[in-house]
Amino acid sequence: MMKVSDVARAKIISLLEEKNATVLRFGLQGGGCSGFTYNFSIDEQDVDDIVYDLDGTRKLVVDPMSMSYLEEAELSYKKDLMSESFTIHNPEEKSKCGCGNSFSV
Repeated sequence: MMKVSDVARAKIISLLEEKNATVLRFGLQGGGCSGFTYNFSIDEQDVDDIVYDLDGTRKLVVDPMSMSYLEEAELSYKKDLMSESFTIHNPEEKSKCGCGNSFSV
């Protein structure tokens, strides 16, 4: 099962509160020079989604196809003086493109 760090959980809750939304979708999207990119979007929950309950109201959802590549992944969040972003450590990644935006499995 994919892991969601406490820092990522807090950031997702904060983002959903800002957008007055309850569901953030995380998954893979075809494209990029290496094959896949990670994608986040405010969305609705589908019946077959894998659901991570964040605080009893807000949820992170992942579609089953994406989850097949994210089983051992860890979603975290990093903030430093220069930038802030979600980080994904995914042992399924076999290679990344030069810019780091896409990967292959």
